[in-house]
Amino acid sequence: MLSLLEIAERSQKGPKMDERAWDMALFRTMTALAKKYDIQYPSERPFVNLDDSLPPRAFEAAVEFLATAGVYCVSTGRVIHFTEEEVRQAAREAPSRVIVGEGRDQRVITQKKVEGTEPLNHCGAHHAPFSEELAPLVVKNFAQIPRADYLEGFNFAAVDGREIFGPPMEAYAAKRELAWMREGVRKAGRPGMAICYYPINTRASTMLAPLDPVAGLRRTDGVILSPLPDIKVETDLLTAAIVYEDYGCFRINHGALALVGGFCGGAEGAVIESVARTLTGCLVYHASFAFPGVQSSRNTTAKTIVARDPNLLWATSVAHQTVNRWSNVICFYPTSGACGPGTRSVLVEHGMIAILCAVNGANVGHGRQHRARMNAAQDPLMKEWVVEVSDAVLRMRLTREKADRILRSLYALVGGKPVERGVEDIRECYDLVNHRPSPEYLRLYLRVKEEFARLGLPLNP
Repeated sequence: MLSLLEIAERSQKGPKMDERAWDMALFRTMTALAKKYDIQYPSERPFVNLDDSLPPRAFEAAVEFLATAGVYCVSTGRVIHFTEEEVRQAAREAPSRVIVGEGRDQRVITQKKVEGTEPLNHCGAHHAPFSEELAPLVVKNFAQIPRADYLEGFNFAAVDGREIFGPPMEAYAAKRELAWMREGVRKAGRPGMAICYYPINTRASTMLAPLDPVAGLRRTDGVILSPLPDIKVETDLLTAAIVYEDYGCFRINHGALALVGGFCGGAEGAVIESVARTLTGCLVYHASFAFPGVQSSRNTTAKTIVARDPNLLWATSVAHQTVNRWSNVICFYPTSGACGPGTRSVLVEHGMIAILCAVNGANVGHGRQHRARMNAAQDPLMKEWVVEVSDAVLRMRLTREKADRILRSLYALVGGKPVERGVEDIRECYDLVNHRPSPEYLRLYLRVKEEFARLGLPLNP
Protein backbone atom coordinates (compact mmCIF):
# COMPACT_ATOMS: atom_id res chain seq x y z
CA MET A 1 0.00 0.00 0.00
CA LEU A 2 1.20 3.53 -0.72
CA SER A 3 2.97 5.18 2.22
CA LEU A 4 1.37 8.18 3.87
CA LEU A 5 4.45 10.22 2.99
CA GLU A 6 3.79 9.49 -0.67
CA ILE A 7 0.19 10.66 -0.21
CA ALA A 8 1.43 13.82 1.53
CA GLU A 9 3.75 14.59 -1.39
CA ARG A 10 1.00 14.04 -3.96
CA SER A 11 -1.32 16.34 -2.01
CA GLN A 12 1.23 19.13 -2.51
CA LYS A 13 2.22 18.37 -6.11
CA GLY A 14 -1.00 17.18 -7.75
CA PRO A 15 -2.75 19.29 -10.41
CA LYS A 16 -4.60 22.38 -9.18
CA MET A 17 -8.39 22.37 -9.50
CA ASP A 18 -11.18 24.68 -8.39
CA GLU A 19 -13.36 23.01 -5.77
CA ARG A 20 -16.60 23.91 -7.51
CA ALA A 21 -15.28 22.34 -10.72
CA TRP A 22 -14.55 19.17 -8.74
CA ASP A 23 -18.09 19.13 -7.31
CA MET A 24 -19.77 19.50 -10.69
CA ALA A 25 -17.50 16.90 -12.26
CA LEU A 26 -18.34 14.51 -9.40
CA PHE A 27 -22.05 14.71 -10.20
CA ARG A 28 -21.50 14.06 -13.90
CA THR A 29 -19.05 11.23 -13.28
CA MET A 30 -21.19 9.40 -10.71
CA THR A 31 -24.22 9.62 -12.97
CA ALA A 32 -22.22 8.24 -15.89
CA LEU A 33 -20.66 5.43 -13.83
CA ALA A 34 -24.02 4.34 -12.43
CA LYS A 35 -25.29 4.04 -15.98
CA LYS A 36 -22.14 2.34 -17.33
CA TYR A 37 -22.12 -0.33 -14.61
CA ASP A 38 -25.90 -0.73 -14.57
CA ILE A 39 -26.36 0.21 -10.92
CA GLN A 40 -30.02 0.91 -10.40
CA TYR A 41 -32.66 0.33 -7.76
CA PRO A 42 -34.71 -2.75 -8.77
CA SER A 43 -38.37 -2.38 -9.59
CA GLU A 44 -39.18 -4.85 -6.79
CA ARG A 45 -38.04 -2.16 -4.32
CA PRO A 46 -36.08 -4.50 -2.00
CA PHE A 47 -34.63 -3.45 1.35
CA VAL A 48 -31.71 -5.89 0.98
CA ASN A 49 -29.62 -6.45 -2.14
CA LEU A 50 -30.40 -9.91 -3.53
CA ASP A 51 -28.42 -9.55 -6.78
CA ASP A 52 -24.94 -11.07 -6.37
CA SER A 53 -23.80 -9.59 -9.69
CA LEU A 54 -24.23 -6.03 -8.41
CA PRO A 55 -21.43 -5.74 -5.77
CA PRO A 56 -18.61 -6.51 -8.24
CA ARG A 57 -20.00 -3.87 -10.62
CA ALA A 58 -20.19 -1.33 -7.79
CA PHE A 59 -16.60 -2.13 -6.84
CA GLU A 60 -15.36 -1.67 -10.41
CA ALA A 61 -17.22 1.64 -10.65
CA ALA A 62 -15.53 2.90 -7.48
CA VAL A 63 -12.10 1.73 -8.67
CA GLU A 64 -12.61 3.46 -12.02
CA PHE A 65 -13.58 6.70 -10.30
CA LEU A 66 -10.50 6.77 -8.07
CA ALA A 67 -8.16 5.68 -10.87
CA THR A 68 -9.42 8.39 -13.24
CA ALA A 69 -10.67 11.28 -11.08
CA GLY A 70 -8.61 10.77 -7.90
CA VAL A 71 -9.29 12.48 -4.57
CA TYR A 72 -9.60 16.24 -3.95
CA CYS A 73 -7.48 17.85 -1.21
CA VAL A 74 -9.35 20.90 0.11
CA SER A 75 -6.27 22.17 1.99
CA THR A 76 -4.12 22.58 -1.12
CA GLY A 77 -6.76 22.77 -3.86
CA ARG A 78 -5.02 19.89 -5.63
CA VAL A 79 -6.07 16.47 -6.88
CA ILE A 80 -4.33 13.35 -5.56
CA HIS A 81 -4.14 10.82 -8.39
CA PHE A 82 -3.82 7.04 -8.13
CA THR A 83 -3.24 4.24 -10.59
CA GLU A 84 -5.79 1.45 -10.86
CA GLU A 85 -3.33 -1.02 -9.34
CA GLU A 86 -2.71 1.29 -6.35
CA VAL A 87 -6.45 1.40 -5.66
CA ARG A 88 -6.81 -2.37 -5.94
CA GLN A 89 -3.76 -2.87 -3.75
CA ALA A 90 -5.32 -0.73 -1.02
CA ALA A 91 -8.46 -2.88 -1.13
CA ARG A 92 -6.39 -6.08 -0.89
CA GLU A 93 -4.02 -4.92 1.82
CA ALA A 94 -6.51 -3.29 4.18
CA PRO A 95 -6.44 -5.16 7.51
CA SER A 96 -9.21 -7.75 7.94
CA ARG A 97 -8.33 -8.20 11.63
CA VAL A 98 -7.49 -5.48 14.18
CA ILE A 99 -6.71 -5.96 17.88
CA VAL A 100 -7.97 -3.16 20.14
CA GLY A 101 -7.71 -2.55 23.86
CA GLU A 102 -5.34 -4.25 26.27
CA GLY A 103 -5.21 -6.90 28.98
CA ARG A 104 -8.41 -8.73 29.75
CA ASP A 105 -10.36 -5.99 27.92
CA GLN A 106 -8.61 -6.66 24.62
CA ARG A 107 -10.94 -7.43 21.68
CA VAL A 108 -10.39 -8.59 18.11
CA ILE A 109 -12.29 -6.70 15.38
CA THR A 110 -12.70 -8.73 12.18
CA GLN A 111 -14.28 -8.52 8.76
CA LYS A 112 -17.54 -10.49 8.63
CA LYS A 113 -19.21 -12.47 5.86
CA VAL A 114 -22.46 -11.76 4.03
CA GLU A 115 -25.07 -14.10 5.58
CA GLY A 116 -22.38 -15.26 8.00
CA THR A 117 -22.86 -16.69 11.48
CA GLU A 118 -19.96 -15.14 13.42
CA PRO A 119 -21.14 -12.67 16.12
CA LEU A 120 -20.71 -9.06 15.10
CA ASN A 121 -18.35 -6.60 16.73
CA HIS A 122 -20.02 -3.64 18.43
CA CYS A 123 -19.05 -0.06 19.15
CA GLY A 124 -20.61 0.62 22.55
CA ALA A 125 -21.85 4.10 21.55
CA HIS A 126 -21.24 7.87 21.92
CA HIS A 127 -20.41 9.94 18.80
CA ALA A 128 -22.99 12.23 20.40
CA PRO A 129 -23.02 15.32 22.65
CA PHE A 130 -22.86 15.07 26.45
CA SER A 131 -22.19 17.71 29.08
CA GLU A 132 -19.00 17.51 31.11
CA GLU A 133 -20.81 16.80 34.38
CA LEU A 134 -22.61 13.79 32.90
CA ALA A 135 -19.81 12.45 30.68
CA PRO A 136 -17.95 10.04 33.02
CA LEU A 137 -21.21 8.47 34.23
CA VAL A 138 -22.48 8.03 30.68
CA VAL A 139 -19.19 6.44 29.61
CA LYS A 140 -19.36 4.05 32.57
CA ASN A 141 -22.86 2.91 31.59
CA PHE A 142 -21.97 2.20 27.97
CA ALA A 143 -18.75 0.45 29.01
CA GLN A 144 -20.85 -1.83 31.24
CA ILE A 145 -22.47 -3.37 28.16
CA PRO A 146 -20.64 -6.72 27.94
CA ARG A 147 -20.63 -6.93 24.13
CA ALA A 148 -19.21 -3.44 23.62
CA ASP A 149 -15.79 -3.88 21.99
CA TYR A 150 -14.78 -0.21 22.07
CA LEU A 151 -16.29 3.20 22.80
CA GLU A 152 -16.18 6.37 20.72
CA GLY A 153 -15.84 9.75 22.31
CA PHE A 154 -18.36 12.59 22.32
CA ASN A 155 -18.57 16.29 21.59
CA PHE A 156 -19.46 19.19 23.87
CA ALA A 157 -19.64 22.96 23.65
CA ALA A 158 -17.99 24.03 26.91
CA VAL A 159 -15.31 22.79 29.28
CA ASP A 160 -14.62 24.03 32.80
CA GLY A 161 -17.38 26.56 32.23
CA ARG A 162 -15.63 28.08 29.19
CA GLU A 163 -16.75 28.02 25.56
CA ILE A 164 -14.51 25.86 23.39
CA PHE A 165 -13.11 28.29 20.84
CA GLY A 166 -9.70 28.38 19.14
CA PRO A 167 -6.74 25.97 19.14
CA PRO A 168 -5.69 26.31 22.83
CA MET A 169 -9.19 25.56 24.19
CA GLU A 170 -9.70 22.83 21.58
CA ALA A 171 -6.49 21.08 22.61
CA TYR A 172 -7.46 21.30 26.28
CA ALA A 173 -10.98 20.02 25.56
CA ALA A 174 -9.57 17.11 23.55
CA LYS A 175 -7.44 16.07 26.51
CA ARG A 176 -10.39 16.39 28.86
CA GLU A 177 -12.60 14.25 26.60
CA LEU A 178 -10.15 11.37 26.72
CA ALA A 179 -9.59 11.78 30.47
CA TRP A 180 -13.35 11.46 31.03
CA MET A 181 -13.43 8.42 28.76
CA ARG A 182 -10.56 6.80 30.62
CA GLU A 183 -12.22 7.54 33.98
CA GLY A 184 -15.54 6.10 32.77
CA VAL A 185 -14.18 2.76 31.54
CA ARG A 186 -12.15 2.41 34.73
CA LYS A 187 -15.26 2.92 36.87
CA ALA A 188 -17.03 0.28 34.76
CA GLY A 189 -14.32 -2.22 35.67
CA ARG A 190 -12.89 -2.28 32.15
CA PRO A 191 -9.68 -0.21 32.41
CA GLY A 192 -8.13 -1.74 29.29
CA MET A 193 -11.17 -1.14 27.07
CA ALA A 194 -10.34 0.58 23.79
CA ILE A 195 -11.58 4.14 23.43
CA CYS A 196 -11.66 6.21 20.27
CA TYR A 197 -11.11 9.96 20.02
CA TYR A 198 -14.06 11.89 18.58
CA PRO A 199 -12.33 15.03 17.24
CA ILE A 200 -13.22 18.37 18.81
CA ASN A 201 -11.83 19.97 15.66
CA THR A 202 -9.81 18.62 12.73
CA ARG A 203 -6.85 20.98 13.21
CA ALA A 204 -3.65 18.94 13.54
CA SER A 205 -2.89 20.48 16.94
CA THR A 206 -6.30 19.45 18.25
CA MET A 207 -6.11 16.00 16.65
CA LEU A 208 -2.78 15.22 18.32
CA ALA A 209 -3.47 16.73 21.76
CA PRO A 210 -4.93 13.54 23.37
CA LEU A 211 -1.78 11.42 22.83
CA ASP A 212 -1.12 10.33 26.40
CA PRO A 213 -0.62 6.67 27.43
CA VAL A 214 -1.71 7.40 31.01
CA ALA A 215 -4.73 9.73 30.85
CA GLY A 216 -5.42 9.86 27.11
CA LEU A 217 -4.97 7.73 24.01
CA ARG A 218 -2.89 4.61 24.40
CA ARG A 219 -1.36 2.73 21.48
CA THR A 220 -4.26 0.27 21.69
CA ASP A 221 -6.87 3.02 21.33
CA GLY A 222 -8.25 4.70 18.21
CA VAL A 223 -9.02 7.96 16.45
CA ILE A 224 -11.59 9.02 13.84
CA LEU A 225 -9.94 10.15 10.59
CA SER A 226 -12.67 10.57 7.98
CA PRO A 227 -12.64 11.69 4.34
CA LEU A 228 -14.97 14.62 3.72
CA PRO A 229 -18.19 14.36 1.68
CA ASP A 230 -17.75 14.33 -2.10
CA ILE A 231 -14.48 12.35 -1.85
CA LYS A 232 -12.33 15.10 -0.36
CA VAL A 233 -9.49 15.00 2.16
CA GLU A 234 -7.50 17.50 4.22
CA THR A 235 -3.85 17.80 5.19
CA ASP A 236 -4.52 18.24 8.93
CA LEU A 237 -6.01 14.74 9.10
CA LEU A 238 -3.23 13.41 6.91
CA THR A 239 -0.77 14.89 9.41
CA ALA A 240 -2.63 13.14 12.23
CA ALA A 241 -2.72 9.88 10.27
CA ILE A 242 1.07 9.88 9.92
CA VAL A 243 1.56 10.43 13.66
CA TYR A 244 -1.13 7.98 14.79
CA GLU A 245 0.08 5.25 12.43
CA ASP A 246 3.57 5.54 13.91
CA TYR A 247 2.13 5.64 17.45
CA GLY A 248 0.06 2.50 16.80
CA CYS A 249 -3.58 3.64 17.18
CA PHE A 250 -6.29 2.16 14.98
CA ARG A 251 -7.96 4.66 12.61
CA ILE A 252 -11.69 4.78 11.86
CA ASN A 253 -13.12 6.05 8.58
CA HIS A 254 -16.54 7.48 9.42
CA GLY A 255 -16.47 9.36 6.12
CA ALA A 256 -17.59 6.41 3.98
CA LEU A 257 -21.27 7.30 4.45
CA ALA A 258 -22.63 8.88 1.27
CA LEU A 259 -25.63 11.20 1.21
CA VAL A 260 -28.44 10.88 -1.29
CA GLY A 261 -29.16 14.39 -2.48
CA GLY A 262 -25.53 15.52 -2.58
CA PHE A 263 -23.24 15.76 -5.59
CA CYS A 264 -23.33 11.97 -5.99
CA GLY A 265 -27.00 12.25 -6.99
CA GLY A 266 -29.45 9.49 -6.11
CA ALA A 267 -29.03 6.17 -4.30
CA GLU A 268 -27.22 4.59 -7.24
CA GLY A 269 -24.49 7.23 -7.33
CA ALA A 270 -24.32 7.17 -3.54
CA VAL A 271 -23.43 3.46 -3.65
CA ILE A 272 -20.40 4.24 -5.81
CA GLU A 273 -19.39 7.22 -3.67
CA SER A 274 -19.64 5.15 -0.48
CA VAL A 275 -17.36 2.42 -1.82
CA ALA A 276 -14.96 5.02 -3.24
CA ARG A 277 -14.84 6.87 0.10
CA THR A 278 -14.19 3.57 1.88
CA LEU A 279 -11.15 3.01 -0.34
CA THR A 280 -10.15 6.67 0.03
CA GLY A 281 -9.85 6.17 3.78
CA CYS A 282 -7.53 3.22 3.15
CA LEU A 283 -5.41 5.10 0.62
CA VAL A 284 -5.10 8.50 2.28
CA TYR A 285 -5.38 7.83 6.03
CA HIS A 286 -4.62 4.07 6.21
CA ALA A 287 -7.94 3.50 7.98
CA SER A 288 -8.23 0.32 10.03
CA PHE A 289 -11.97 0.01 9.37
CA ALA A 290 -14.77 1.97 7.72
CA PHE A 291 -18.44 2.88 7.95
CA PRO A 292 -19.76 2.49 4.37
CA GLY A 293 -23.43 3.04 3.64
CA VAL A 294 -26.00 5.48 2.31
CA GLN A 295 -28.12 7.99 4.20
CA SER A 296 -30.43 10.84 3.29
CA SER A 297 -29.47 14.52 3.41
CA ARG A 298 -32.91 15.01 5.01
CA ASN A 299 -32.07 12.86 8.04
CA THR A 300 -31.74 15.79 10.44
CA THR A 301 -34.52 18.00 9.04
CA ALA A 302 -37.40 15.73 8.03
CA LYS A 303 -40.49 15.69 10.22
CA THR A 304 -41.33 12.14 9.15
CA ILE A 305 -39.15 9.04 9.38
CA VAL A 306 -37.23 8.89 6.07
CA ALA A 307 -33.93 7.30 7.13
CA ARG A 308 -35.34 3.79 6.70
CA ASP A 309 -36.72 4.23 3.19
CA PRO A 310 -36.23 1.03 1.18
CA ASN A 311 -33.92 2.57 -1.44
CA LEU A 312 -31.57 3.83 1.29
CA LEU A 313 -31.41 0.44 2.99
CA TRP A 314 -30.92 -1.28 -0.37
CA ALA A 315 -28.07 1.08 -1.29
CA THR A 316 -26.47 0.52 2.12
CA SER A 317 -26.84 -3.23 1.60
CA VAL A 318 -25.06 -3.00 -1.76
CA ALA A 319 -22.23 -0.97 -0.22
CA HIS A 320 -21.77 -3.44 2.65
CA GLN A 321 -21.78 -6.47 0.37
CA THR A 322 -19.34 -4.78 -2.00
CA VAL A 323 -16.86 -3.89 0.73
CA ASN A 324 -17.11 -7.30 2.43
CA ARG A 325 -16.78 -9.37 -0.73
CA TRP A 326 -14.38 -7.30 -2.83
CA SER A 327 -11.95 -5.89 -0.28
CA ASN A 328 -10.40 -6.76 3.08
CA VAL A 329 -11.87 -3.66 4.74
CA ILE A 330 -13.61 -4.24 8.06
CA CYS A 331 -17.13 -2.87 7.69
CA PHE A 332 -19.17 -1.12 10.41
CA TYR A 333 -22.45 0.79 10.22
CA PRO A 334 -24.20 3.08 12.74
CA THR A 335 -27.74 2.31 13.88
CA SER A 336 -28.70 5.98 13.94
CA GLY A 337 -32.31 6.99 13.34
CA ALA A 338 -34.70 9.89 13.29
CA CYS A 339 -36.34 9.26 16.66
CA GLY A 340 -35.04 9.86 20.15
CA PRO A 341 -34.46 7.65 23.21
CA GLY A 342 -37.39 6.32 25.17
CA THR A 343 -39.67 5.80 22.15
CA ARG A 344 -41.10 2.80 20.35
CA SER A 345 -39.93 4.07 16.98
CA VAL A 346 -36.29 4.33 18.04
CA LEU A 347 -36.27 0.64 18.91
CA VAL A 348 -37.93 -0.32 15.62
CA GLU A 349 -35.52 1.85 13.62
CA HIS A 350 -32.44 0.52 15.36
CA GLY A 351 -33.73 -3.04 15.17
CA MET A 352 -34.12 -2.69 11.41
CA ILE A 353 -30.51 -1.62 11.00
CA ALA A 354 -29.34 -4.45 13.26
CA ILE A 355 -31.05 -6.91 10.91
CA LEU A 356 -29.53 -5.23 7.86
CA CYS A 357 -26.02 -5.28 9.37
CA ALA A 358 -26.20 -8.92 10.39
CA VAL A 359 -27.23 -10.30 6.98
CA ASN A 360 -24.76 -8.07 5.11
CA GLY A 361 -21.77 -8.77 7.37
CA ALA A 362 -21.45 -5.26 8.80
CA ASN A 363 -20.30 -4.83 12.37
CA VAL A 364 -22.47 -2.44 14.37
CA GLY A 365 -21.31 1.08 15.19
CA HIS A 366 -22.72 3.72 17.51
CA GLY A 367 -26.46 4.37 17.63
CA ARG A 368 -27.96 7.80 18.20
CA GLN A 369 -30.66 10.18 17.06
CA HIS A 370 -29.58 11.82 13.78
CA ARG A 371 -30.30 15.30 15.08
CA ALA A 372 -28.26 14.66 18.18
CA ARG A 373 -29.27 16.67 21.24
CA MET A 374 -27.15 17.32 24.33
CA ASN A 375 -27.62 14.48 26.86
CA ALA A 376 -30.57 13.16 24.83
CA ALA A 377 -29.26 11.40 21.73
CA GLN A 378 -28.71 7.80 22.92
CA ASP A 379 -29.13 5.49 25.88
CA PRO A 380 -27.60 2.10 26.82
CA LEU A 381 -30.79 0.12 26.18
CA MET A 382 -30.63 1.12 22.51
CA LYS A 383 -27.22 -0.61 22.20
CA GLU A 384 -28.25 -3.66 24.22
CA TRP A 385 -31.30 -3.99 21.95
CA VAL A 386 -29.18 -3.86 18.80
CA VAL A 387 -26.88 -6.58 20.16
CA GLU A 388 -29.89 -8.75 20.94
CA VAL A 389 -31.45 -8.33 17.49
CA SER A 390 -28.23 -8.93 15.54
CA ASP A 391 -27.49 -12.05 17.61
CA ALA A 392 -30.97 -13.38 16.87
CA VAL A 393 -30.46 -12.89 13.11
CA LEU A 394 -27.21 -14.85 13.22
CA ARG A 395 -28.62 -17.54 15.51
CA MET A 396 -31.51 -18.12 13.09
CA ARG A 397 -29.16 -18.07 10.07
CA LEU A 398 -31.56 -15.57 8.52
CA THR A 399 -31.22 -15.33 4.73
CA ARG A 400 -31.26 -12.05 2.85
CA GLU A 401 -34.65 -12.96 1.37
CA LYS A 402 -36.17 -13.58 4.80
CA ALA A 403 -34.56 -10.44 6.19
CA ASP A 404 -36.04 -8.44 3.31
CA ARG A 405 -39.55 -9.66 4.17
CA ILE A 406 -39.13 -8.80 7.86
CA LEU A 407 -37.75 -5.34 7.03
CA ARG A 408 -40.74 -4.65 4.77
CA SER A 409 -43.08 -5.45 7.67
CA LEU A 410 -41.10 -3.34 10.13
CA TYR A 411 -40.97 -0.41 7.73
CA ALA A 412 -44.76 -0.43 7.65
CA LEU A 413 -44.66 0.33 11.38
CA VAL A 414 -42.52 3.49 11.10
CA GLY A 415 -42.04 4.57 7.46
CA GLY A 416 -43.45 8.02 6.82
CA LYS A 417 -44.68 8.33 10.41
CA PRO A 418 -43.99 11.49 12.46
CA VAL A 419 -40.61 11.61 14.16
CA GLU A 420 -40.85 10.86 17.88
CA ARG A 421 -38.57 13.39 19.57
CA GLY A 422 -38.07 11.33 22.70
CA VAL A 423 -36.92 12.43 26.14
CA GLU A 424 -35.14 15.71 26.81
CA ASP A 425 -32.55 13.98 29.00
CA ILE A 426 -31.72 10.27 28.92
CA ARG A 427 -32.06 10.12 32.69
CA GLU A 428 -35.82 10.41 32.11
CA CYS A 429 -35.84 6.92 30.55
CA TYR A 430 -32.65 5.35 31.91
CA ASP A 431 -31.28 5.10 35.44
CA LEU A 432 -27.56 5.80 34.97
CA VAL A 433 -26.79 5.20 38.65
CA ASN A 434 -28.18 1.65 38.67
CA HIS A 435 -27.63 0.91 34.95
CA ARG A 436 -31.17 0.01 33.99
CA PRO A 437 -34.05 1.42 31.94
CA SER A 438 -37.01 3.07 33.61
CA PRO A 439 -40.00 0.78 34.22
CA GLU A 440 -41.97 2.49 31.44
CA TYR A 441 -39.11 2.16 28.96
CA LEU A 442 -38.64 -1.50 29.92
CA ARG A 443 -42.32 -2.22 29.25
CA LEU A 444 -42.04 -0.50 25.87
CA TYR A 445 -38.95 -2.56 25.03
CA LEU A 446 -40.76 -5.81 25.90
CA ARG A 447 -43.70 -4.87 23.65
CA VAL A 448 -41.34 -4.19 20.74
CA LYS A 449 -39.69 -7.57 21.32
CA GLU A 450 -43.10 -9.18 20.96
CA GLU A 451 -43.69 -7.28 17.71
CA PHE A 452 -40.39 -8.53 16.27
CA ALA A 453 -41.24 -12.10 17.30
CA ARG A 454 -44.63 -11.93 15.58
CA LEU A 455 -42.90 -10.80 12.37
CA GLY A 456 -40.55 -13.79 12.38
CA LEU A 457 -37.59 -12.81 14.58
CA PRO A 458 -37.98 -14.38 18.04
CA LEU A 459 -35.60 -12.91 20.59
CA ASN A 460 -34.36 -14.33 23.88
CA PRO A 461 -36.97 -14.15 26.68
